[in-house]
Amino acid sequence: MTKETLFKAGRKIIDQLEHHNYEGYFVGGAVRDYMLQRPVNDLDITTNALPDVIESLFDKTIDVGKAHGTIIVMMDDIPFEVTTYRLEGDYSDHRRPDAVYFTLHLKEDLSRRDFTINAMAMTQTMDLYDPYHGAADLKRQLITTVGQASERFNEDALRMLRAVRFMSQLDFTLSEETELAVKEHAGLLQHIAVERMTAELEKLYSGINTADAKNIIADSLLKYMPFFKYISKDNYLNSVASSLEAEAVIQIYKARDLQRHLPELKLSNRSKTVIKQALNLLDELNEKIDAKLLAYRYETDIFQLVSDIIKDNSFLNEAGELLSEAAAVKVQLPIADRSALAVNGNSLMAALGLKGGPWLKDCLFAVERQVVLGKIKNNEAEIINWVKTHVKNENGNIIITDGK
Repeated sequence: MTKETLFKAGRKIIDQLEHHNYEGYFVGGAVRDYMLQRPVNDLDITTNALPDVIESLFDKTIDVGKAHGTIIVMMDDIPFEVTTYRLEGDYSDHRRPDAVYFTLHLKEDLSRRDFTINAMAMTQTMDLYDPYHGAADLKRQLITTVGQASERFNEDALRMLRAVRFMSQLDFTLSEETELAVKEHAGLLQHIAVERMTAELEKLYSGINTADAKNIIADSLLKYMPFFKYISKDNYLNSVASSLEAEAVIQIYKARDLQRHLPELKLSNRSKTVIKQALNLLDELNEKIDAKLLAYRYETDIFQLVSDIIKDNSFLNEAGELLSEAAAVKVQLPIADRSALAVNGNSLMAALGLKGGPWLKDCLFAVERQVVLGKIKNNEAEIINWVKTHVKNENGNIIITDGK
């Protein structure tokens, strides 16, 4: 979906609000990214209309947080968060406001936001409303809090990590007051849900300047972050990672005891699998496993991840050639996975006249290996012949020979 399509649909919502004598503005990150000429993937709207009114003005709405003023409005099959101007009460837990109050004034709504570059609003004709000088900070490439940094971070401690994330994503720097407040209040990060921190870290590592962001983290936040608090400052700063998964792989490879702390990050199952496979691949590169076997065991995305890690960090450089060879031969493999073998467990048991048991798994593994290495063809007759030669029943013990 293009930026133009998104704003066109958003204007229809503001048109409807204004037609009924309410205000409506584009707000937040979309305004920031529009001004920076960056992609805009979602568009939020703020209004002085109360949630019940918002629901009454549009045909398709979804209540996702009515008590806090937010209604999803579907327009041209695109979801928009439409939120009533609001103020927030105290943050006694440093995570979320104890209460939310609706207000009639846009400036008051913007005053509760985290950074000046996120506290700008825009009319449907793209006229900017910028009471906290976010546009000036965009030009200066500066991350500055709305109001006093200490107050903003006391309210929601995650804002410290968000500040560093924006450093990385936008290649901006922190204002002096903001950086000092991060160092002063870093300990408050312990109050934040791990899932929220992990989401920010994933965005941080996809940014264009992770190095400067990591410097700030190392000087303040590192010792209060799950998993990361067990990493030495030197190891953290001396790694180059293009994703949170890559950072975890590098740090665990350097200090294997970190593996037991990885669950603290509450990563997705997919991320945990990627990290495990990347570590296995690094180990097998050390052991100089045959390139064909490496190609068979790992997917292309794992090769790419490990290749980037080796290229960007000063270890295992000598393994790069083997890794490249494995990636190159992947498309030439005779089978993609075990399901492509010309035999299965039943055909092997029938051919040998044996019952199933642990030997069967070992036998299939051995056959798989021989086929991948090109020592036998993926042909049922040839495989059965190989199995009859190399699988022996010695007094009830199944012995597999020459399986490597």
